[in-house]
Amino acid sequence: MDRSSIVGLQYVSLYFQDLRKAIEFYSAVLGPPDEVMEEKTIWGWRMGSTWLTLFDAKIGTTPGRNPGNTEFAIQVASQEQVDEWVARFVQHGAQVCMAPEDTWMYETMRFAAIDDPFGVRIDVFCPLPKEKGPA
Repeated sequence: MDRSSIVGLQYVSLYFQDLRKAIEFYSAVLGPPDEVMEEKTIWGWRMGSTWLTLFDAKIGTTPGRNPGNTEFAIQVASQEQVDEWVARFVQHGAQVCMAPEDTWMYETMRFAAIDDPFGVRIDVFCPLPKEKGPA
């Protein structure tokens, strides 16, 4: 699956205790990083018009732990892609928190939430035309 289907995400940075395992997980799901600056401990994936960046926890605000209560949303181009991306994340070890469904939160959308193996919640959504959303 090609990341070109992702419409938007805005500069998400995550800090992991086991950075190597996090890089392996996100590389398995998203493909290899688009930017690696190992001397600065930066691994980045281009997603839409911005970047998802992984750092070592030792340079974060809480060096002794993984990100806590962290969530980001990936907007995709079609409602079918919501289900496809959720399946891909689950295939690589994420857990479904909220199964894909047509719902409303500020706008009608196809929405799902998954938790990665490190405690990060990832929302995947696609806005729907009003006539396609729930009543």
